[in-house]
Amino acid sequence: MNTSISERLIRLRKEKDLSQKEAAQALGISQALLSHYEKGIRECGLDFLCKASVFYDVSSDYLLGLSETRISPDSGFDLTDIPQDSEIKINTVMRAAASLYERMGNMGNAHGDKCRAIYVLTVYTLYLRAVSLGIMPANEYATLEMGSFLSSGTIDSILSTITVKEPQKPKRNDRLPVCVDTVSKEAVQIIKRQYDRAFKRSEK
Repeated sequence: MNTSISERLIRLRKEKDLSQKEAAQALGISQALLSHYEKGIRECGLDFLCKASVFYDVSSDYLLGLSETRISPDSGFDLTDIPQDSEIKINTVMRAAASLYERMGNMGNAHGDKCRAIYVLTVYTLYLRAVSLGIMPANEYATLEMGSFLSSGTIDSILSTITVKEPQKPKRNDRLPVCVDTVSKEAVQIIKRQYDRAFKRSEK
C-alpha cells in the first residue's frame, strides 16, 4: 500500500478530531481494518476509497497521493445535481459558486463582472482574516493590522453596493440547484447563530 495513503488517512482523521474507532464506524468498517489501512499493512479497496473521499471531503487523487490538491479540479464545473450537494462541504460551496457565476454570466458581461467582484472580495476578506490570525503571511496588499478593518464592515458595505439592477424572473419550471439551496440554508444558520450570540451579549 502506498505510504502516502496511510499518512493521509491518519492526517485527515486527526483533522476531524476523530478517534480511530469513531472514523471506522463512520466509514462502515472495523477499527482493526482501519488500523491496518492507516499502518499500510493492508491495501484499501475501491469501495473504501470512495467512502473515505466523501467522508473526508477530498478527491480520490489526493488520497492516493496523485495530487497535493484536496479538491478535484473539475469538481465545481459539472453543474448537474449530485447526492453530495445536500451536504455542506467545500465542494458544495464551490459548485454553488460555479452555478451562480454561470447564471450571472449568462445575463451579460456586466453581471458576470459583478459576480466575480463579489467572489474576489469574499476570498480577500477570508485572506485578511487569516493574516490577522497570523496563519498566513501578509503581502503588500495586507498588513497585520487588518483586524480593525475587518470589524469595521468596510468590505460588507462595498459588497452591498454591488447589486444587480433590473432583476429577471426565473424561467418557467426553473429549479434551484441543490448545492445553492444547501449553501443558503447553512448561511442562514450561521447568521442566526451569530445573531443569537450577539443578542445574548447585549442582554448581559
